[in-house]
Amino acid sequence: ARYDYILTLCASCGSHLRENYPKLLDGEPGLAAMVQQLGDKVIDFSSFMTNVLGLKPESFGGSGRKVAYHAPCHLCRGLKVTREPRELLKTAGLDYVEARDEDVCCGFGGSFSIEFPMLSGELLKHKLDNVEATGAEILVTDCPGCVLQLRGGMDRRGGKVRVKHIAEVVAEEQQKK
Repeated sequence: ARYDYILTLCASCGSHLRENYPKLLDGEPGLAAMVQQLGDKVIDFSSFMTNVLGLKPESFGGSGRKVAYHAPCHLCRGLKVTREPRELLKTAGLDYVEARDEDVCCGFGGSFSIEFPMLSGELLKHKLDNVEATGAEILVTDCPGCVLQLRGGMDRRGGKVRVKHIAEVVAEEQQKK
């Protein structure tokens, strides 16, 4: 293991690497230690920026744009990451406003949105209603799948809230420095 971290921009991928690889490779001779080592080095973007790099507010322009946050299921329940994304938004100089039920599923969930489109649509509707109620101009999340679901839903309803991955928003704030 000649690497320090496996940095992921996708909560689902990170959760899969950490939680499912040990199950998939269970019983493979000589792999248990390497699989554990791999899982131990998986880290999501927000945790890396906050806990490893220790980014400070002076690294950012601090635009004060009002942002809401959606916590991806695989990040908050799979990887158990809850504090770091919100902290990173604040560190980057964004005005983070809490949305009601921000840690509730957006309805994407891989094949869930295809297998249960009505339920997925209702979850999405409630999520977007709650976000719009905050007055935020941007909805931020850590999962590309959630970005697709939320952005698609916002576009279909003609909403004004832009949906972005947290890495995009953080990079934009850093460029304003």
